[in-house]
Amino acid sequence: MTSVTGKDEYALPKELSVSFTGHRADKLPWGANERDERAEAFKKRLEREVLKAYKQGARYFLSGMADGVDLIAAETVLRLRAVCPGMELVAVFPFGTGDTARKRAAAKRAEKVVSLHKSYVTGCYQERNRFLTDHSVRMICGFGGDMSSGTGQTMLMARKSGLDLVIIDLQYEE
Repeated sequence: MTSVTGKDEYALPKELSVSFTGHRADKLPWGANERDERAEAFKKRLEREVLKAYKQGARYFLSGMADGVDLIAAETVLRLRAVCPGMELVAVFPFGTGDTARKRAAAKRAEKVVSLHKSYVTGCYQERNRFLTDHSVRMICGFGGDMSSGTGQTMLMARKSGLDLVIIDLQYEE
């Protein structure tokens, strides 16, 4: 696995960084079925936004590594590195380094892994969301419309911090 960095040692340039937020798999219109046509359409839109950010100078892509949009985004960055020199994935975990084989596999391929805590502590998910907001200038959001969700709250936090928000509507079908 890539070496794990604590939150206090993290030092990549914010102006070259983009983060992701989005709903977990159980809140996605297609659930965990990523072969669903809606999931495939989302992945295409996500890829376009990642490539756009890269062409505009972004090099560091921070994923909160939750199941759902975060993990899809992380895997998108990992795939695009083959055609985007200098693109790097930063896997940001609220605690530990992944509770599933899929998360551990993505983290192993990331250029940097940040773990905010060794084990679960109250508030660590909100702290992870704040970390993503504090260390990027743009946030790409996979959003389904519920502003009371963790994704909605993270988007509000990002907007208040002045981040450029790119919202991909999860209900939209191409």
